[in-house]
Amino acid sequence: MAHIKTPLTDLFGQYGVSLAGRRCRDFEMNVVECLEAYGFNKGKVKCKDEIDDYNECTFAFKQMKRVMEMQAERKRRWKNKENAGKEYYAPPPKIDSFEDVYQ
Repeated sequence: MAHIKTPLTDLFGQYGVSLAGRRCRDFEMNVVECLEAYGFNKGKVKCKDEIDDYNECTFAFKQMKRVMEMQAERKRRWKNKENAGKEYYAPPPKIDSFEDVYQ
């Protein structure tokens, strides 16, 4: 597929990428460089690791799965009374408890 360059593509082209100051810009740059080196079709296979890293940074699938597993474990322990006498969540820190750290 040929790309057509127009003033509109110059104006709106930046909205499809995350290079403008986001946390995943380094991963995206690695993907772009890899795809540039191997081409788009061959790059899908050769650059799979870079693409997977970028997708994880962008969408956080593994991180969300880990959080859901931790919540399920907390719920399981609560139902089985393994944390008897304790609250479901840990109590929050006291108000202004971190004030001395910054002085």
